[in-house]
Amino acid sequence: MLPIYGKFLLLLLLAGTFYAFIRRAGYLVRVLKLGKDENRFDRPWARFRYALGRVLLQRCVLKNVTKTDRSGLGHSLIFYGFCLFVISYVFHIAEGFHPSLSPALFGPAFNNIFSFLVDIAGLMVICALVWAGLRRYIAKPSRLESTKSRDALIILLAIFLLMILHFSLEGFRVLAAGKPLAQWAFFGRAFSKLFMNMGLEGSAHTLFPVLWFSHIIVILGFGVYILYSKHLHILAAHPNLYFRSTFPKGVLQPITNMEEAETFGASKITDFSWKHLLDLYACTECGHCNANCPAAISEKPLSPKNMIAALKQNLLATAKDRFERTEGAENPGQQPTIQEAVTEEALWDCTNCMACMEVCPVGIEHIDKIVDMRRHLVLMESKFPSEVVPAFRGMERNSNPWNMGSATRADYAKKLGVEILSEGNGDVDILYYLGCAASFDGRAQKVFAAMVKILRAAGIHFGILGTEEGCCGDSARRIGNEYLYQMMAKANIEAFKQYRFNRILVTCPHGYNTMKKEYPRFGGEFDVIHHTEFILDLIRNEKIRLNGDIGRTITYHDSCFLGRYNSIYDAPRQVLQSIPNTNLVEMDRNRRLAFCCGAGGGRMWMERVRGQRVYALRTEQALAKNPDLIATACPFCMTHFEDGLVFHDVVEKFKVRDIAELVVDHLLS
Repeated sequence: MLPIYGKFLLLLLLAGTFYAFIRRAGYLVRVLKLGKDENRFDRPWARFRYALGRVLLQRCVLKNVTKTDRSGLGHSLIFYGFCLFVISYVFHIAEGFHPSLSPALFGPAFNNIFSFLVDIAGLMVICALVWAGLRRYIAKPSRLESTKSRDALIILLAIFLLMILHFSLEGFRVLAAGKPLAQWAFFGRAFSKLFMNMGLEGSAHTLFPVLWFSHIIVILGFGVYILYSKHLHILAAHPNLYFRSTFPKGVLQPITNMEEAETFGASKITDFSWKHLLDLYACTECGHCNANCPAAISEKPLSPKNMIAALKQNLLATAKDRFERTEGAENPGQQPTIQEAVTEEALWDCTNCMACMEVCPVGIEHIDKIVDMRRHLVLMESKFPSEVVPAFRGMERNSNPWNMGSATRADYAKKLGVEILSEGNGDVDILYYLGCAASFDGRAQKVFAAMVKILRAAGIHFGILGTEEGCCGDSARRIGNEYLYQMMAKANIEAFKQYRFNRILVTCPHGYNTMKKEYPRFGGEFDVIHHTEFILDLIRNEKIRLNGDIGRTITYHDSCFLGRYNSIYDAPRQVLQSIPNTNLVEMDRNRRLAFCCGAGGGRMWMERVRGQRVYALRTEQALAKNPDLIATACPFCMTHFEDGLVFHDVVEKFKVRDIAELVVDHLLS
């Protein structure tokens, strides 16, 4: 038991730590309140279960464990080990006031088991720390290159010191008291023998209280330090996961009351909501986003990790300026602008592929921030890449980015004899939404023709809107032109509601994602299906049959808006595997970690003027498998792969085909 002055000193340490912690935590909460209001308090139980599952089961980091990157395993070992130590620290502090407030309070069995587990946890944490140190400072993975090494080193050393202090303290406890805290505390006994061999037995009564208070000081100092370091994520990650968006995956928040709003998008850090500011606290700077971002990998200015880190610094600088002015500082300085944190070039490099958000362990919403900043540039400053001007003009005048006459939208469909709803009774089983590509792009029209053959072979009654159909609006919205997007979306929804149908069939993943998940926010609730899922249903129900007289090796590319946005990974592959004598080989980056073709986020309409060509890199990844064919399920992806074949000068050797075209090739009449 500590003497009275020792207890008084302990109380002072606890009070000082509590004051410093609450003061800093209160300041950080005050900073969050600079953001706009946003309701993230719905479905509390579902949110709690999600966050608890991600944290307790460490799904947040284990999901990124691969053959070449097992850092998530090390993180989990440190997490579980340190969680056990946090409990032991409660006992450690409590016994400073009375020796009975130790694990022995719950009986000898609990005391032995708990002490044994803490010793195992300590060994586990030390091993993980050594591994982490070797990875960070010897192996030096590229995704950690720009991470603050000083903060990371301080935390690694602090945790290591806590482990050593724990074992040393137990060793001196044995020497001072003549027995360990628990019989199963094997490290305590081992360290006591070590200290005896060092001739420290006579100093045990002096060194034990010194180490005890040293241990307490490091524990309490660690708790305060994390609020000032990049390891703030230790505390912010859990609430950030709790307050994740409960809207369907990848859905963008619309701008409401566009006719009344005075400003659009984000031009300064306080234009973001409090949740987006919480994202900045939660960032671990792990670099997984960079390691999967096509812009970063292709040597473009955009770095998702650096963007979040820069926005955090911008937020803290803005808060300092705002609060100093509020408190009457004489020279508060100029409030930082968001352009100082994120350059326009970086904003336009984003393909909206969502690879960053897919791998982020703490649920940061990168794309929403990028689109909000784009919205301000487009709607408030009319600043966007010059190549986008024709696409905007085409969508405004003719409801398609190709800027082809809207009156010609159904010309190709008429050549195929496809029913137009306005010319019939307006009642069909399937409304086939062509999209702009199948209406105006010659290559995509071949996919449309293939789907027509499949639908007719299956005896499906279908029709199209013809000239009443408009652009889905995805490109406009992702570039930042929310006004144009909403105008086209509402026009399409109005057109859909004029007719009777059971489902909307869509070939383009961008249109599929928009109509399935974005249109409901504007009153457009429809049953939407992508053509790969539709074809698979036809095969399973034996409405169409396939042959395979020629064996071919095929590699399939996952479209971002089909895969990561909508988790449609199996249907395309199962369709391909339904073709007899087909050998399906996977690219190294596939499914949720698939590499983007480079066309999303409106990049389809922009020049590739910086770094490497994203589509060339993805094509190279496909060619590495030496396939006979590259299969796609998206017109944008198809266009970019064909550009990639030209870039690599292998047009004569390799071909790109949509899944619908491959099915028609093997369709039994």
